[in-house]
Amino acid sequence: MTLDLALPTIRAMSLSGIDIKKPLLTEQQRRRLAQAATLLKVPARAFIYRDGDTADSIFINGGGVITSFKDMPSGKRRVAGFRFYADLFGLADRGKYVNTTRAITPVTAYKIPIETLVSLLRQDADLEFQFVCKLVHELRQSQRKAIIVARRDAPGRIAMFLDMLRHIESDRQHDTIEMPMTRADIGDFLNLAHESVSRACRRLTNTGIVEFGKGTAHIRDRVRFEKLVARN
Repeated sequence: MTLDLALPTIRAMSLSGIDIKKPLLTEQQRRRLAQAATLLKVPARAFIYRDGDTADSIFINGGGVITSFKDMPSGKRRVAGFRFYADLFGLADRGKYVNTTRAITPVTAYKIPIETLVSLLRQDADLEFQFVCKLVHELRQSQRKAIIVARRDAPGRIAMFLDMLRHIESDRQHDTIEMPMTRADIGDFLNLAHESVSRACRRLTNTGIVEFGKGTAHIRDRVRFEKLVARN
C-alpha cells in the first residue's frame, strides 16, 4: 500500500519494536482522523499556539518542523523538543498548553478537537493503543534528551543531538543530517550558551568528525562520531 501523505498519520517505535518508518495507523483510521481534523497551513516562524492558551485540540504534524519551547521568568528560553512529520503535539496540563509552538519551516498540521479525538479513541481500541505507543515513544525521546544534557562536554552533546536526529528517521546509515533549526534553537534545547554551540561545532569540524553546512551536518568520520556519541 502506498502511503497517502495527504492524510494524517503517526509514527513511532511500537511496543513490539516495529520500524519507526512504518505508520502505526491503517488507512481507514487515517481517513477517520482526517474527517475529524481541520487542516492548517502554517508559514515558517508563525506560532501555532502559545503557553497558557486553552488546550482544546491535539495536533498531528503533516509535514515540516516545529519547535516547542517555554520562555522562563529569567528571560531564558528552554526548547522542550522539535516536532517532525507524524509527531503529535498539543498535550496539556489542566486544560492549558504548557509550551509555545512555532513553525521552523512551513508546516502542514492537522488540528483535532480533544472531545472528538476522545470519542474516536473510545470507539476504536486499536487506534487508542497506537496513540499509547506514540506517547511511549515521546517519553523515550524525553529520556534521551535528559541523557544528552547530562553530558559535560559540548561537542558530545552536539554529537548526541545529531545522532538523535538520525534516530528520528530510523536510518543510522546515512551520514547527511537535515538541521532546519537554528543554532540558537539547538543551544536552548541542549542547555548550552549559543556561543558554546558555535565553538563545539567548530571543534567537530576542525577535528574532521562532522562538517556543517547551511541547514545540514555531514558526518565525515563515522567511527569517531559513534565513539563520541557512546562516550560517557
